[in-house]
Amino acid sequence: MHELAGPGGQPTGLEAYPTMKLHTLCLAFALIWMPSLMEGASERGFYADFSGCTEFAGVGPVDFARASALVPSVFSTLAVGSTGGIVVRATSCTGVSVNGGRKTATRLSQIGVEIVPPDGTGDINNYTLIYVSDNAELVSAFQCAGVPALFDPTLTYQFTYDSTGKAGELYVEAESLGLPAYFLTGTETDPTAPGSDFKANWWYADGRTVVKQASDFPDIAFGTSSISLHTDRTSFLGKLIGGNTDSDYHFLPVRGVYASAHMEVTVSGTR
Repeated sequence: MHELAGPGGQPTGLEAYPTMKLHTLCLAFALIWMPSLMEGASERGFYADFSGCTEFAGVGPVDFARASALVPSVFSTLAVGSTGGIVVRATSCTGVSVNGGRKTATRLSQIGVEIVPPDGTGDINNYTLIYVSDNAELVSAFQCAGVPALFDPTLTYQFTYDSTGKAGELYVEAESLGLPAYFLTGTETDPTAPGSDFKANWWYADGRTVVKQASDFPDIAFGTSSISLHTDRTSFLGKLIGGNTDSDYHFLPVRGVYASAHMEVTVSGTR
């Protein structure tokens, strides 16, 4: 694994992992998923629709210098003052379709750093450090868009209700080639208030292109959550959180439940 380093130094975040070349992965997966990847696609961008989903989303403090070093200068400012905010998300959906293709049960996890909105849109904006999913088609689409997403066919997302039927225990496990495993564990409670519209943007840049992942959740409801993150303290993620465990997500710890969501991924600049 690479040490933590800023833009212009050694690779960080997604770029730190020894994956195959992007064009190789893109070509290999596109040959398998060509109909849905090509239909409705705009150059290297794509769209995806999500249905029957639950998720954990947490935002908490992280070392400002470490976080700043991982965000390219095109995204000038971290969002949470002098503290810095780490964003951790894990999602399970009964169906995800890419560019209107077939629906596939999908689990995914994202980790990033909250930033000031680069284009003034969204209820939250984050710079992507890790994106991993068990949906090969979704991973392929991100790879073709220039985001080195990671494939984990055994990614685990389990929520087990307790005797109340309203709360329970969440367990998430993710890893991939070159990405040491990380785990999310803890308790969550289902939402009791009505849902509302929420828009989230995730960004990625490689020095030649900027990729925007804009998701609209038209009716997402939030419950409470108390989750901790665990990983190898010598890994990229462990260095970012400063140890094996991170359990402080007091900026935003929620269990999200939503019937549908729509994501648009757009690419600007030239490679």
